[in-house]
Amino acid sequence: MKIQVDYSEQMTHDELLITCNKHNHDIDKLLTLINDFYNQPSYQVRDLNNDIYFIAQHDIYSFRFENRLLKIYTLKGTFILNERLYKVKEHLASHFLQISKSEIINTMFIDHLVLNKNGIIEIIFTNNDSTYSSRRYLKSIKEALKL
Repeated sequence: MKIQVDYSEQMTHDELLITCNKHNHDIDKLLTLINDFYNQPSYQVRDLNNDIYFIAQHDIYSFRFENRLLKIYTLKGTFILNERLYKVKEHLASHFLQISKSEIINTMFIDHLVLNKNGIIEIIFTNNDSTYSSRRYLKSIKEALKL
């Protein structure tokens, strides 16, 4: 695939044009990623000191419900969001995946997986943090990750 970017100060707004030989799955995936990135929300969160921050969705690698709090994990730290997990799930980009009743992860941050004999998958993120899937979600995880 050839990628070309033309910059022009005469343009009044940005425009993205994709030219391809025929309709294919790779182009569909690329369009989904671009749309997800462009339309993603940011979240007003607080840290453990109650300082308020705005976190973009693409910076989040995990939403975990722990100790009656919805915690957001990013490479910059852990934050708390005053929202229910199922409400957050409604607005997530397509590369987010629910792996248990209490956790949704960003598949873009997965470094590797460890498949255990008991049907539980250990998920290792790019920052070496890890989490475990639930067996109840195993089928949907395998489908989403094409295992």
